[in-house]
Amino acid sequence: MILILLCLTSIWSNILAFNFAVICMDDDGSDTSTTTNTTVAPKSHFTNTQTSMAISVVAIAALLGNFPVVKLVGLVGIRTVFASLGVLSAIATLLVPLTINMGYGYFLAARFFQGLAFAANFPVIGAFCAKWTYFKQNGLFVSTLVAYVQLSPAITNPASAALCDGLGWPSIFYAHGAVSLILFVIYAIFYRNSPQKHPFVGIVELNKISIGKMNADKRAQKSIPYVAILKTPAIWAAWIAAIGNFTCVNTLFLYSPVYLSKVLGFPVNSTGLTSALPPILQFATKLIFGIISDRMKCISEVWKFRLFNSVAFIGCATFLIVLAFMTDSNREINFIILSASAATLGATTGGFYKAAPVLSKQYSHFVTDRFIN
Repeated sequence: MILILLCLTSIWSNILAFNFAVICMDDDGSDTSTTTNTTVAPKSHFTNTQTSMAISVVAIAALLGNFPVVKLVGLVGIRTVFASLGVLSAIATLLVPLTINMGYGYFLAARFFQGLAFAANFPVIGAFCAKWTYFKQNGLFVSTLVAYVQLSPAITNPASAALCDGLGWPSIFYAHGAVSLILFVIYAIFYRNSPQKHPFVGIVELNKISIGKMNADKRAQKSIPYVAILKTPAIWAAWIAAIGNFTCVNTLFLYSPVYLSKVLGFPVNSTGLTSALPPILQFATKLIFGIISDRMKCISEVWKFRLFNSVAFIGCATFLIVLAFMTDSNREINFIILSASAATLGATTGGFYKAAPVLSKQYSHFVTDRFIN
């Protein structure tokens, strides 16, 4: 599970690295030029439109890669698919500095491949939980794996700040790409698609894992009942909740470095550490709520899903609305409100994140893949 978490984190970190690198580029004095009378301010590498397009192309690629990835996961399993796409993400990240120098079109192509690799993340979580988790610890496993969304900025932002200060913005991409490549080589060597095939899984552990799981043959697993899934209201509820979740997540973590640096006025060298605190808080609350969900016995699973979803979305929305009406005169209070909104959203691990694998069983790789599309 830890290896899967690190690999998921790496793919998302490869994408997020650009968001901090943009700040580093704009702050880099290497683009400063002088004349006889004046000093020209550093030139930005990207316009606002180009930056937005670089972020959007990742989502477009993930959308286009959606059905092919799900189909491949059903045919060959996540070991081959995830390892291949992880290596693709690593190579694309390593090539980002080169593509920026070659031209904007080449850079967008590298971002496209990063997004294509990201299309595998949620099918991997669904397939792994369906095959490897204990039924009584499903909430803990799900909360741990989906916490890669928070773990990535918590690692990437401070690491990128240090790399930017010491070695310049290209080192951000080189470091992320190299770490990603190492992780996925290790993953390809040690991971197996099912516990029955893993040499380190004993009979006792295998029996525990098999409790509460449906024994479907490979042919049945490859034939996904799309119509039946689409007719299930509970599945649609999980998908709609996912839309709300990632709207908040993208707002909080994709743009928080820019918000802290440009709006609240935090210096670049401290923006990395500061922007890492909200995702760290959400990472912690995800684990806590996942454990609480597993151990709470006083209400049914359905009501637990509803309770944790309500806490997450109502709480996060309330804090964000308050933040929207605040001025930047007291940036510490702004930062506390931002952190509180992120922390509250961690309750989703006891909600739709846990509901999807429980409801869809062996077809969870298809259901959870809709979370990013």
